[in-house]
Amino acid sequence: MSELTEDGPELEIDVAAPEPVSKKALRKAKKNKGGDAGDDEKPKSSKSSKPESKEAETEGKRSQYGIWIGNLSFTVTREELRMFFTVNSDISESDITRIHLPKGPERFGRSQNRGFAYVDFTDKKSLQEAIGLSEQLMTGRRVLIKDANNFAVWPSPSKRIFVGNLSFDVTKENLEENFGKCGTVTNVHMATFQDTGKCKGYAWVEFEELAAAEAAVRGFMLVKEDDGEEDSSDSDSDSASETKKKSKKLKPRMQRVWVNQLMGRRMRMEFAEDASTRYKKRFGKDAEKKDEPAITEVDGESRERPRHKKRRESIDDSRYSKETVQKLSGAIVEGQGQKTTFD
Repeated sequence: MSELTEDGPELEIDVAAPEPVSKKALRKAKKNKGGDAGDDEKPKSSKSSKPESKEAETEGKRSQYGIWIGNLSFTVTREELRMFFTVNSDISESDITRIHLPKGPERFGRSQNRGFAYVDFTDKKSLQEAIGLSEQLMTGRRVLIKDANNFAVWPSPSKRIFVGNLSFDVTKENLEENFGKCGTVTNVHMATFQDTGKCKGYAWVEFEELAAAEAAVRGFMLVKEDDGEEDSSDSDSDSASETKKKSKKLKPRMQRVWVNQLMGRRMRMEFAEDASTRYKKRFGKDAEKKDEPAITEVDGESRERPRHKKRRESIDDSRYSKETVQKLSGAIVEGQGQKTTFD
């Protein structure tokens, strides 16, 4: 084994020599078919790559047949959106002319979207098929799809909002305390389970003022910041007048008070219909009558088919045994068994 000695030749470094080309520059020069990697083209290429990333956010051109899709996962990509429409319907890739997926703030070093997107199609048929996919599951979430150009289907701003994605442990008091930051809450109607009384995951909150409901749907409330510095000295009147003039020129700082999270869950808020309007749609004169029998065609003749409850009552006893009829009708009968005791 040879020992290291200090009698070896000294290293000579030429300070005036040019800096060697990095491996990254060599790869870029090879990609550009022999471009000079040592020139000053590197910053130019980095500047030219910025508009390409902006264009990548929106693919294609806008058309009059567009939809808005919401309640998306923040990690959904444009390719997943394209696959959602092409796999679940007869829409082909050529029918999609534009996918606009706005980017949100990065989280854990990964780019995310804002939870909604705009998709344009070539014809009205594809538009109607896309709207028919509303409430379908996409990456574990039920998406909401609406016509982007037909604002009649969008709920108008009202004092009543719908709140979704709630925890099962949420109570009315929690909702009143959370949304009370926006304004006075007049009513909270929370859907609950009959057996446990816990929240089903959604509720309706009604405010006294429309501005409070708009702030709740927006997800935050703007509040003026308190500086905490008050000039109570009477001797320095000139300085006090100067501070007043400066305070008039400067705009007050506003602070955001967020109300979109409760018990570690990000809630989904949107404007809801008025309670009276919703009641008329469900139980009014123009509402669909569920008790009317459906009409079916049997051997070329139209016959009335009773609903589920009536069909249970009209079971033919001659075709089934007594126990089978009881099971099919769902009737509660007294037990006929014999009690056995052991000594």
